[in-house]
Amino acid sequence: MLIIFDLDDTLIDTSGTVTPFKLRQCLLRLIEDGAEVEEIEKGYQELMNWNNRSFRSKEALLSFAASIGAPNTARALAELTSPLPKDFFVPMTPGALEILSFFGKKYPLALVTGGSSPFQREKMERAGLRESIFCRVAVSEDSLKKQIYENLASQFLVVSDKVWVCGDRVDMDLAPAHELGFNTIHMRWGRGKIGKEPSWIHHSISTLLELKGIIK
Repeated sequence: MLIIFDLDDTLIDTSGTVTPFKLRQCLLRLIEDGAEVEEIEKGYQELMNWNNRSFRSKEALLSFAASIGAPNTARALAELTSPLPKDFFVPMTPGALEILSFFGKKYPLALVTGGSSPFQREKMERAGLRESIFCRVAVSEDSLKKQIYENLASQFLVVSDKVWVCGDRVDMDLAPAHELGFNTIHMRWGRGKIGKEPSWIHHSISTLLELKGIIK
């Protein structure tokens, strides 16, 4: 058996903490670089509205910037993955540490996440999520996970129907797992609440604690 977890909005509450903070900083960079926003709070709420219906923060930021005619988005985009303040705390999702401890005693656990490697690892550190919990931690800079999943199954000599993948994003986390014949668990948290859940998803959960009744 092998269990593969996503990071953002699966093990840590990115949408509830990191994203709102980062988008406010992005808005300030847009204004500094010439974007016309009459009221910062109103502009922020508009940006968050774009974010609430987008699958990625970058997508939301670019859509918002285009809607207000922002002349320069380079610094705002860079802000999305810039270091967090030293005292910034990133909470884990409910039950995450308990579940990792519970299953880590039974099976190998892997963490596969997409994005900027330094920023992803910083979020783990801010959440108190130690890399030593996992047998393997992989960060896909291009957010393509299929080859990583395949390599992990081969490395741990696990057949496809004994691999479980848990993540919030269907396209990025679960579709590649489905193509490989792995078991898929959709975490309905943050981005995981956006869009329709496909019929091929094996299990759908709201908290990681539900995994105790699924993976046996």
